[in-house]
Amino acid sequence: MKFTKSLFLFILCLLLASCSGEKEKAAKHDVLSFDPIQVDGLDSSLLSYKMTYFSEGEQAVAYVTLPKKAGAYHVNLSLHGGFPASKDLSHVQDMMGLTFDENMLLYTSTPGMINLVPLYRGYGESDGTVPGLKGATLDTSHAIDALTAYLEKNETRKSTGKVFVSGTSLGGGVGLKLATMRDDIADVVAVSPYVGLDVVYPWLLDNRDKDIGFLDMFQEAYGDYDQHSEETKEESIQVEKIDVPVLMVQGDADTHIDSHTVEIFYDRLKKENEHTTYKLIPDGDHGLMNKQQELNATITTWFHEQFQ
Repeated sequence: MKFTKSLFLFILCLLLASCSGEKEKAAKHDVLSFDPIQVDGLDSSLLSYKMTYFSEGEQAVAYVTLPKKAGAYHVNLSLHGGFPASKDLSHVQDMMGLTFDENMLLYTSTPGMINLVPLYRGYGESDGTVPGLKGATLDTSHAIDALTAYLEKNETRKSTGKVFVSGTSLGGGVGLKLATMRDDIADVVAVSPYVGLDVVYPWLLDNRDKDIGFLDMFQEAYGDYDQHSEETKEESIQVEKIDVPVLMVQGDADTHIDSHTVEIFYDRLKKENEHTTYKLIPDGDHGLMNKQQELNATITTWFHEQFQ
């Protein structure tokens, strides 16, 4: 069979495109390094690691603990807070007393589980600039895929395919949005959650006395509020796609995330998902840092009701 020069070039282009597509697909799940680290005070049944992986073309970092014993374990995913809109900031080291480093594992890791703490792009050692809700959710989703693929290929400790999610502030919103995208999410616990642009932006426009600078941030990143724009949809959370148990815990003295925005989101989600619970804690501040005992008791009771 004879090939003309043009036919040969056409076939070559198809092959190159196919290879390029496979490389791009693989890169999304590639772990660049999985290095043991020392975290003083970590539970003795766990080993800790720093995982470097690709997210949206940038190198990102996540901290991981694995049980010492071989076996299949659920993933405990812990999501940190941050800016609710994209900003031209890189390697943000800390916010509101939280330092974005391996010590985050100390208060997020649970024995008997694989623990994953991803840093969104622009935070800590992760490259790139701070993304909005959509970008932080993509970073998290890529971290789950990267870790799962790495463990399957390299470890005797593997994921069961169930991911239990807890997040605070922006992290709460990331957890909720993640539940609209992935089938492996088992539940979401959202503390003082940022609940998306379509709720928070218009509410602040009507309640400017409650604004602490978010309106300028939204204006700079997304322009005037437009409920029909694609960007607004991408930076919001589609409640109709969440079908896992959800607990939202909010303090009524929170000056960063107003409880009214969380209640608006809760009312929308409750209509779609009967397994949705909302707890308002009197005098609780942002992240309920001043109400940790009550927060922990609320989460423990809810978890037992849902899964025991």
